[in-house]
Amino acid sequence: MSGTLIPEALPLPAVPRTLSLGLVLVVLIVAFESMAVSTVLPRVAEQLSGLALYGWASSAFLLSSLFGAVLGGVLADRRGLAFGAVLALVLFAAGLLVGAASPTMLVFVLARLLQGLGAGGLAALPWAVISTRYPPAARARMLAAISSAWLLPALIGPLIASVMADQWSWRVVFWGLVPLLALSAPLCVLPLRVRVRQPSEGKAARSNRRVLWAALALSVSAGALVEGLRRADALGLLLGVAGVLGVGLSTRTLFPAGMWRFAGGLPSALMVRGLAAFAVMGTTSFLPLALNELRGLSLTGAGIILSLGGVTWTLGSWIQARLEDAHGEASRPLRIRAGLGGVAVGVALTALGVLGAAPLWVVYPAWVLACLGMGVGYTSTSLFAMSSASPEGAGQLSGQLANIESLMVALAAGIGGALIARVRPLDGAFTLAFAVTLLGAVLALVMVGRLRRSSGS
Repeated sequence: MSGTLIPEALPLPAVPRTLSLGLVLVVLIVAFESMAVSTVLPRVAEQLSGLALYGWASSAFLLSSLFGAVLGGVLADRRGLAFGAVLALVLFAAGLLVGAASPTMLVFVLARLLQGLGAGGLAALPWAVISTRYPPAARARMLAAISSAWLLPALIGPLIASVMADQWSWRVVFWGLVPLLALSAPLCVLPLRVRVRQPSEGKAARSNRRVLWAALALSVSAGALVEGLRRADALGLLLGVAGVLGVGLSTRTLFPAGMWRFAGGLPSALMVRGLAAFAVMGTTSFLPLALNELRGLSLTGAGIILSLGGVTWTLGSWIQARLEDAHGEASRPLRIRAGLGGVAVGVALTALGVLGAAPLWVVYPAWVLACLGMGVGYTSTSLFAMSSASPEGAGQLSGQLANIESLMVALAAGIGGALIARVRPLDGAFTLAFAVTLLGAVLALVMVGRLRRSSGS
């Protein structure tokens, strides 16, 4: 399927419009699935009697997507973009089909693992395609289109998924995406059959193989840590210790030195970004279940809250863009501090509303505040990270930004799931889960000072 190899000296072939449409549609489908699952997961756990594996449904997807993104890049280098795209599409579709037909929660978790492998490859695909197939003048427009493809699912994905689950079945959320994927896949794959040789392809392939093994080790190690937290026996302790050691060793290849000790510059920026994701996206992994179990809110009601969060996250991103234009780089530390302060206060108030210490209506403005803070602070932290890296390391940085998010959210979901599985009554489990994600938000806020000092401001 990789087709004919085009020499470097020849100009790039014209980009078919079908390729652009196919890429946007595929990203739209992956984004909708990602936004929808957290909303319907309480119904899945209820019908499959799988509360003990609740956290794994999110962690399996995130950890396998981390590895899938790196694997997709290696396959693109070795076999061509078309091969990598086909494999990712097949894995994602297989995961959707298995997930829709799952008879048990364990099978559903395995389906999520398949979905993650495919989603990771598909998430990395647009970056590879845009950098190799599109002329420089067209790349900015295509990147904007890809980013916009995440906007609609963030706004309406949770609400639509919850309505589908309430009116029909949670399985419809997965079944319904398969025909859409089948229609959009040829638009994306067929134009990629012609392979373009890249400079230093052999050297890049060797480097990617090293990163591939490190990503596999990180995924397995983090998975061992999540399972170790879930188990209350000697094996759980052994898995937990092995997981911590494996995560520490594998991250030395994937991330800059000093990240875990918040070294100044890029390492601190990555950790602050990861902790912010830990706080908000980690809370998202168990928030619908907590609202349903503790406050009796329907999936549609929980979906409305998540959709409000998507709207305000987007609004926060626009606000920070205006502030960046008006005040420049010097205002980033202040924006990050203000945004992450909003995250910490928002998560704390959300916890009070969900746990019954405050009226239920408090959850709505509280979650809006948390997501608005993410839009401002999270994006500003990403800009800070980009300014801390050299232009030659832009590709490596994009992988680090994605990987730290996947790792930290997987750990947050795993910790929350372990508490839900092991602590009774459930309100105690959710209290501890909120405390963990709030701790992540507070730690991120405290460590913003490291960014200020390293930026020289």
